[in-house]
Amino acid sequence: MRRERSTHMTATAERTINGAELLTLPELADRLKMHPDTVRGLYRRSKIPGIKLGHRTLRFDYQAVLAELARRG
Repeated sequence: MRRERSTHMTATAERTINGAELLTLPELADRLKMHPDTVRGLYRRSKIPGIKLGHRTLRFDYQAVLAELARRG
């Protein structure tokens, strides 16, 4: 029996909530020109906002992250 292909979000443009583009940790790190471990540390120390979706899934609103980094200087 063949399984139907899942229609879950796959492309970056499709990963949005209320118009906010959600990025994975490696995608955010690439855009910020930082190492993923640095970005993970910023999230763990509550320096940048993130959205936890389940046990291991973490997403970031790029505009919210930029705003928070700008606010903190």
